[in-house]
Amino acid sequence: MAEKTRNVPLLTAIAATVIAVVLASVNAWGPTIPGVAALEGFTIDARFKLRGPRAPASDRVVIVGMDDQLRREAWDVLQTRRGYARFIDALSAYNPKIIALDFFFSAPEVVLPDDLAASVRALEKQWPDLPDTDARGQETGRVLRAIVRELQGDEVLAESIKKSGRVFLGAAFQLGTAGPDEKEPRAIKSARHGEIVDAGGGGVRRPKSAARVDATMDWMAAGATGAGAVNAFPDEDGVTRRLPLAIAYLGHHYEPLGLAVALADLGKTGDTRYVVGEPTMAAGGRALPVAQSASLMLDVMGHNQIPRVSAADVLSGKADRKLLDGKLVFVGLTYAALDKVTTPLDRVADGVELHATLAENVLSGRLLGAAGPWAAVAATLVLCAIACAAQMRRVRRRPWIPPVLALAAMFAYALLALVMFGRGTVLAVAVPMVLAVVVLLAAMIGGLATEGREKAKLRAVFSQYVAGPVVDRILQDPARMRLGGERKELTVLFSDIRGFSLFSEGMPPVELAAFLGEYLTPMTELVLASGGTLDKYIGDAVMAIWGAPIDEVDHAARACEVALKMQEALVALNKRWSKEGKPAVAIGIGLNTGAMAVGNMGSAARFDYTVLGDQVNLGARLEALTKEYGIDILAGETTAKAAGNGFVFREIDLVRVKGRHGAVPVFELVGRSNDKGVSVDMKFAEALALYRKHEFAAAREMFAALPDDSVATTMAARCAVLVASPPDEDWDGVYDQKGK
Repeated sequence: MAEKTRNVPLLTAIAATVIAVVLASVNAWGPTIPGVAALEGFTIDARFKLRGPRAPASDRVVIVGMDDQLRREAWDVLQTRRGYARFIDALSAYNPKIIALDFFFSAPEVVLPDDLAASVRALEKQWPDLPDTDARGQETGRVLRAIVRELQGDEVLAESIKKSGRVFLGAAFQLGTAGPDEKEPRAIKSARHGEIVDAGGGGVRRPKSAARVDATMDWMAAGATGAGAVNAFPDEDGVTRRLPLAIAYLGHHYEPLGLAVALADLGKTGDTRYVVGEPTMAAGGRALPVAQSASLMLDVMGHNQIPRVSAADVLSGKADRKLLDGKLVFVGLTYAALDKVTTPLDRVADGVELHATLAENVLSGRLLGAAGPWAAVAATLVLCAIACAAQMRRVRRRPWIPPVLALAAMFAYALLALVMFGRGTVLAVAVPMVLAVVVLLAAMIGGLATEGREKAKLRAVFSQYVAGPVVDRILQDPARMRLGGERKELTVLFSDIRGFSLFSEGMPPVELAAFLGEYLTPMTELVLASGGTLDKYIGDAVMAIWGAPIDEVDHAARACEVALKMQEALVALNKRWSKEGKPAVAIGIGLNTGAMAVGNMGSAARFDYTVLGDQVNLGARLEALTKEYGIDILAGETTAKAAGNGFVFREIDLVRVKGRHGAVPVFELVGRSNDKGVSVDMKFAEALALYRKHEFAAAREMFAALPDDSVATTMAARCAVLVASPPDEDWDGVYDQKGK
């Protein structure tokens, strides 16, 4: 009887709490628990998103982007050293206080091969002054001098940097252990920290070491005012949340570009004092919180919050002088997909924003620092203790009370973390919350064991008939077992083996079943792997849907990708069957997107999870149409639009399919837009336009001129019939489907 009176949930929760506190302590002072760092990063990103973008504390920091506008209007800036020099001269004319370049010039400009350039220089020096009567010789001399001037782009850029007197150069450190032959480039000496105490310790806050550094050539950097590291070390989930405050290299420690610029603006260049391993770094009279690997967590502001000017407008003189005069200008490559990073607020941000953000954070004093390790352990203990207290019999008279109390405590802690985040303190959320959830789950195991066994039995039964996601939704909401469904926009796929009836007549039933298994297995795996739901097999045909029961915004794109992969998989199957002496087969695929009824359809005694509706029927008709046009994949107009830019489609006809009164445009899925050789011949569209204008002879000629195009061949034959027997003047250009 004593055993029956034990509070098993409470005892389980207490035991789990002891383990949780031990794990929290290990994570705080020892090796981190796998996956926790990524999860913590996710919670930090969530806090940024809840806070939202913010404006800079002042207008001191400005970004000048070398963007697509610059590529269009002044391409030479990005391709020649003279172009960069021209840009620096133009920007300096706006009188910024500092020009910080988020790039470097580590190698000489190559205009001509070295041996040819040397020959041209030597020839130009030796070329004599010729009399006016020798016009050809004088012209040759002028050309030689012009070529030599073009070879002096590096010198012109070095002079512009020196003349500006305000240029800070970037340098990229390559992590690793430096070899004995490594030497410190002159360009980075000004980026050294002022005072460093390094006893060889530092733990997780110890700076990363560099094996080498890519920096501007020494002679070119001689005229620069300062320098700084442009490294950005993303976290393991690919998001950049921190920038290194110090990088160790050849016995010295170097500061980042953003910090170097901020200190210069304060008039305290080199005024840094750092004891390796300490939680703060003194810089320009400010205490900077130091995170792991001697980094600073950035208080990112969001894309375009920092004032931004196009480099093209600087060159053309159109830039607002007030935006640049006396400002700290960070210059970076912002065009296309170059130098892009992911931040807590932006999936795609320009790398130069990181360095500008660091400078703004230091100057404004808006600094993020993590709470000490004790805070995470204490939070874990408190949350787990609440989860334990909720298991007391007086509290858990109703089964829903313990989880509600525990979750309420976690919610309150999350709010506290959000408030503290706004004040510059980052509380650990992942470890306390995850461990508290584990304790709560451990306490609920006993009470849920019986219910869990029943659900397992139910899953085992239903998994034999319906897809796994459908089973999950039935278990979560038994009401879904009722008949009926809901109306949703989905994408449906129909695929069918062409001529299968004739093909199967000569094959014994056992061999036919095995053959179908070999074909249907990989096709089904492609559907399920993409997140689709296998609706049913109809003999050799496959019917699948995307967007239900699990919502998928990109359901059209997923279906298109699977259709292409089915055709690719069939190529491999045909090769194998050919070696085995089996016949090759071809399949046609129809895709359509639209509003459909989805849910459990059938009778009260037996039902299936399926889709119904006019758009489903259209998908089936499109599959049948592939035979008439001799192509692999046909899609409806909505699918072609919803699939996105990752795929290439071409409109091939207006069709009135069987069972529908209205005409619909049909599109061939040609392939992926990034695949080699995938393109659409615009002559087909021109021929189609002529066809619809009743110019059948001209259309037939253009269609016939397109080689290896089964659709063009089909359309040419149709045009020939229409030339011989012209339709009425009110002919609408719609083709009526012949079969199903």
